[in-house]
Amino acid sequence: MRRALIACGGTGGHLAPGIALAEELLSRGWECRLLISGKQVDSMLVQKYTQFKYEAIAGSGLSLRPIQFLRFLRDLLSGYRSCVRIIRLSGPELVIGFGGFISASALLAGVRNGVPVAIYEANQIPGRVTRLTSRFANRVYLPDGVVLKEARKGCIRNVGIPLRTEFERQSKGEAKRILGFDSEKKLLLVFGGSQGALALNEWAKEHSRFLNEKQIQLLCLTGMSGCLDSTGKESDEEFQSMTVFMQFSEEMAVLLSAADLAISRAGAGSIAELIRCRVPAILVPYPHAADNHQLFNAQSFVTQGGGFLCRQEEMNNLLDTVLDVIFSDEERDRLAKNLEVMDQSNSQSKIADDLERLAAITRSGQKEALQVN
Repeated sequence: MRRALIACGGTGGHLAPGIALAEELLSRGWECRLLISGKQVDSMLVQKYTQFKYEAIAGSGLSLRPIQFLRFLRDLLSGYRSCVRIIRLSGPELVIGFGGFISASALLAGVRNGVPVAIYEANQIPGRVTRLTSRFANRVYLPDGVVLKEARKGCIRNVGIPLRTEFERQSKGEAKRILGFDSEKKLLLVFGGSQGALALNEWAKEHSRFLNEKQIQLLCLTGMSGCLDSTGKESDEEFQSMTVFMQFSEEMAVLLSAADLAISRAGAGSIAELIRCRVPAILVPYPHAADNHQLFNAQSFVTQGGGFLCRQEEMNNLLDTVLDVIFSDEERDRLAKNLEVMDQSNSQSKIADDLERLAAITRSGQKEALQVN
């Protein structure tokens, strides 16, 4: 059986596309083992994907502060050793990384053991791991229009973001009913990705009553560290049916299908999901993201006509934009049509096709080498 090792843990933005590719490879007869982190978000997301094998390995972000840098080196070495052990035991034909420092350990171990390696980058500004590993990777998958001078010649492939098989747009009215909302009223979805976003959570709490008074229903995903009371709902019974706060959901396709408008951070994975479900959005990039990549993601989204950009320091104007867009069916229809054009279906199939070609070339080369020897 053909085997692939996929390093995709750390955040939902890394893990979700890794699962999507694993689903595609599994459908083609591959056995997939996924490397994840020990974070709660990873363990929660993978619970329903029991068809894959998982290994939790160490990994820390790179920082130049002495203590954090030592922790990074310690975890990089520990992760590398774990990956070498896994590769030698399981014998994968490919190692694929989806960013984050778990990917660095896995790809270094793959190269050390003569296994073809690939790195996938979803953001408009490639991250540190992508820039590092692209120097030796056999394949570098980047968004359309993105280039990377560090990559080896001929290794870059421009593709969209893989989405899980469950991620299909549903009827808006039915999705609202599934969630317990009134299908006749507008629904605003506020979310900050798998980690949540304190600024968005606070904005939702501050404006929930006003929105409800305007007959706008509100659903806010706070993330695992959301700062809400234990009930997770508005305490005023009058508004309980119109405002819901929840930490996490495994049914993002339903949530997005139900939304008439979304306020979101600008992670590449979240944007891809918004596009697939045709949800016009106001993106609020995380201002401290590495290399400010979320701002560039948001600018690309807005340039293509999918929605609007609101910098975090300008959120005092956010409510006006919400009201202008959510009550304009014409504007939302215009944005939805642009989102349809932006949708890149079957990205996971394109990546899997290319990976299978890479694996075939490698097998052929190995056979030729054996024949020569």
